[in-house]
Amino acid sequence: MDRTKQNRSPADGEHPHGDRKRRRWLMPAVWVMVPLLAIAGVVTLVETTTSPAETRPSNAIATGEIVGGRHVAVLAYETDTFPHVDLFRIGSIGYSVQATAFDLDTGERLWDTMLSNDFPSIGAEALAVGGGYAYVRTDDGLVILDVVTGGVVSRDEQVPGLEDDYVASRTSYAYDEPSRQVVLRDRDDAVLAIPVGSVTAKPAPAEVSLRWEGELTASEPDRFLYSQTMEDATNYKARLPGSEPEPDPLTGIVPDTNMLHASWAPDDAWTADIVLDPSTGYAAGSDQGFAVSEAHQGGRYTYQVADLETRTAQARLDVPSGAGIDTVTVDAAGYVVMTIPNADQQGLLVIATADSIRASVIGERGWLGS
Repeated sequence: MDRTKQNRSPADGEHPHGDRKRRRWLMPAVWVMVPLLAIAGVVTLVETTTSPAETRPSNAIATGEIVGGRHVAVLAYETDTFPHVDLFRIGSIGYSVQATAFDLDTGERLWDTMLSNDFPSIGAEALAVGGGYAYVRTDDGLVILDVVTGGVVSRDEQVPGLEDDYVASRTSYAYDEPSRQVVLRDRDDAVLAIPVGSVTAKPAPAEVSLRWEGELTASEPDRFLYSQTMEDATNYKARLPGSEPEPDPLTGIVPDTNMLHASWAPDDAWTADIVLDPSTGYAAGSDQGFAVSEAHQGGRYTYQVADLETRTAQARLDVPSGAGIDTVTVDAAGYVVMTIPNADQQGLLVIATADSIRASVIGERGWLGS
């Protein structure tokens, strides 16, 4: 007998029981690792070869000042992240309607909250933002969000003062700007109101009720389209704030004074227009001493901010896109806020001030929805 083999100890690395244990775990580990590596490879291939997920903002932007003096914009949008892997939408197979908020000074996205994963999608539009809350109307009712975190504070029948009398109709909710209240119609046809900064619905003041009792309805006259655009967002010229010129007494022609043309737009542009304030018809931003132009050339849109005194450009933004502005809103604190599609059919939130213009992608996500 070979005494050398007979006297070997387990420390010599050839213990038969140790070999059997290693072999017992080897195959299960292989069976687990191979599928995981295959899945990782497929995910990597999809994420690196497919276009970004499309996002379609609704035709409404709510802006306002929140707690801490921060100015924000809130809007709703529709998205479908398929075939991208998005862990935040596994339950919706990638499809959802979201509400999101951006800081107007930095363009930073503050939060992004799922409102619905129904298919076909519900309509959703931001109504107002202020204090600690953002208010969004949907085809299912009213959603009140915490404006700092984006968390849902209450919605639909959970809204205090409304409860079971709520109406699941987007057209039953609106924003009364003069009184800074969200107005709504309940099942008894009463007009209620929620002051911005509050979450409780109460009977609306008489003058507010009178303004809205014939406007708030429970019907949906048209199918909600996230692809709709605002009419007359731009024009080749725009009036500036000030007194209206008097028509010539002989000809009746109104002098073309106190008007603005996009003379600072790029020289090689095919067209150059002025962005309009939809609430006044004036050049957007002109109340704060600046204006914004939209110029188009080929597959590119150029947006420039100009000082009204010098009529010179202060900032410029180029957007590869096949279409121009979808929506414009003007915040009295000095922001012109627009939505624009980019070349990948993602919505962009464009924020213009007197000396800057920047774009933030709406609904942008990295791998696995981060």
